[in-house]
Amino acid sequence: MKKLILFLTIALFTTGGVFAQQRQRATPEERAKRQTETLVKELGLNDDQKTKVYDINLKYAKAFGERNGQVDREKMRAEFQKNQEARTAAIKEVLTKDQQKKFDEHQKKQQDNRRRRN
Repeated sequence: MKKLILFLTIALFTTGGVFAQQRQRATPEERAKRQTETLVKELGLNDDQKTKVYDINLKYAKAFGERNGQVDREKMRAEFQKNQEARTAAIKEVLTKDQQKKFDEHQKKQQDNRRRRN
């Protein structure tokens, strides 16, 4: 009986480690690709716009990944907000007026979803 309990305990901890490894953060390239594909679907970007938006997303995904050991949450939050505003402005420069409206709606929807999760 003790061996069975020991085996089940080891199996439980081993399984937990596997799931923890699967939740690794996406690379900046993966995040940029996912964000770009979402915008392609939502806004109907052409190939030139897609390339430009990917480059913008990648630039800011890399900047977000470089925290340089910061632990001050308020400072990190302010920096993230500044980067998001710059990213939004850069993306809007690539879009047509109609796409800009759709982009604003998309961002509002994303913001509402984040608020609901929190």
